[in-house]
Amino acid sequence: MRFIRESEIMTENNPPDFDLKRHLAIIRKRRYPVILVALVVASIFTWGSFIWPESYEASSTVFIERGALMTPLLEGVGVSGGMQERLRNLSDGISSRNIIDRVIKDLDLDVNIKNPDQYDGLVRNIRQNLTVALTTDRSRRSVDRFKVSYRGRDPKMVRDLVNTIVNEYINENLKYTRTDAYEVYDFIKGQLMDYKKKLEESDGAIRAFRERNPNMIPRSEATIVARIDKFQTDRIATEISLKQLMKKSENLRKQLSGEKELTVAFVSKEGSPHDKLNYLNSRLMLLLTKYTDNYPAVIKLKAEIEELKREIARQSTNSRKDLSMDSMSTETSAMNPIYQSLKEDLAKADADIESLKERSSELLRQQKIAQGVLGRMPREQEEWVKLQRDRNVYQKIYDDLLVKLQNAQVSKDIQLSNKAATFRVVDPAYLPLYPVKPDRVKMIMLGIFMGIAAGVAVAYILESLAGTFKDETSIENRFKIPVLASIPKILTEADKLKIKRRDRKVFAAAGLYLVVILVTLAGEVIYRYMGIKFINF
Repeated sequence: MRFIRESEIMTENNPPDFDLKRHLAIIRKRRYPVILVALVVASIFTWGSFIWPESYEASSTVFIERGALMTPLLEGVGVSGGMQERLRNLSDGISSRNIIDRVIKDLDLDVNIKNPDQYDGLVRNIRQNLTVALTTDRSRRSVDRFKVSYRGRDPKMVRDLVNTIVNEYINENLKYTRTDAYEVYDFIKGQLMDYKKKLEESDGAIRAFRERNPNMIPRSEATIVARIDKFQTDRIATEISLKQLMKKSENLRKQLSGEKELTVAFVSKEGSPHDKLNYLNSRLMLLLTKYTDNYPAVIKLKAEIEELKREIARQSTNSRKDLSMDSMSTETSAMNPIYQSLKEDLAKADADIESLKERSSELLRQQKIAQGVLGRMPREQEEWVKLQRDRNVYQKIYDDLLVKLQNAQVSKDIQLSNKAATFRVVDPAYLPLYPVKPDRVKMIMLGIFMGIAAGVAVAYILESLAGTFKDETSIENRFKIPVLASIPKILTEADKLKIKRRDRKVFAAAGLYLVVILVTLAGEVIYRYMGIKFINF
């Protein structure tokens, strides 16, 4: 039979299944290292929180007031644009070198500064510990308030620095806003006068160009070319009409040369003159049904009728004479109606010929003028386009400046009447009573839990490094042989009493030390949340 003592066998362990009693036994077996490590870790966190340099924080909240009635009226006027832009760059504005320099001088923070490098280091330190948080309104369209915070070791200095920075920024913003409103108004007004002068000069240049080129404006090149083509077409049509009239005039002259100015009319004695008159009237009516009044036969017949009427009138005045001649006729002279008609047509044709000649000459003259304008058009058109472009640009800029001047006037009036957005400090910085760093309550609580965890971890580490079998099952699993018996560690009553006394001392000392840590934690909690400080380190 083979007996194996647990303390004499060294081997590798296979991890057993979880057994609460076994784990508690390990912690109890290694209780002294567990207590020592736990108290050391808790002490480091607890007393380290008091050794750690304290850092205090003070903050101030500033509300941006906008008039409830003025804000809707100022939408789109351009008054709040500068304010919103400055709020977007609020962090850079508050931490600007100009404001920080004034704050350092007001608080005498540069008393111990001996060289520029130290001063620059102070400025950098202030900027690193200074934070600005923006808060938007419900619509998330504009900044509603902002919070300025600063951290430092001296609570009084932290409070004074935050309040001073906020006041300096508000004063600078108010000064900048008013100065900006005046400067913008004066600048826009000056620009408006300049462009008004340029606009008047441009109008004068356009007027002079129109006076030099009355036929140029507002025709384009295509219009001039179309006008030249129309002159050419009209002149050709006039020449054709002129040739036709000249041919007609030549024919009329030939016809006129074959006619006599006077003609002979015969009145028959057979029958009465009245019967002859009736006969001629009937014949005239018959001709008028077929021809117009200008027909030569109609004209000739009308002349015979008129001559017969005059003859009847003469006969009525010489009624006492006896006209008894039979088969005789009376010969009379009268104007040749065909000759008169041809003469009238010739005169009209000659007049039309002169008119067409004058029209052809005028068309030719207008065509040459248009061709001259077309030849000068590229240069003059370029000049005209440039004059028009400059004038339109000046007019647009002038109109924009006029609108901006009105907006600038509104901005200036609002700044004078203090109706614009203003800053109101709703939560000034107060003297911080408790440091934000280190947070002793959290550190002590974390130290207690970390101490317990570290003690337990040490117990398991020591147990794993012991290199012994923990029970019979481990031996059987390792060597694949059964364990017949085990010899436990034999303790006498004196040994047990000694161990109990030692445990009481260790537990009492550890418990007392833990009570000190817990009392310290309770004091920090009361001080943190009730403002009552029992222990002052």
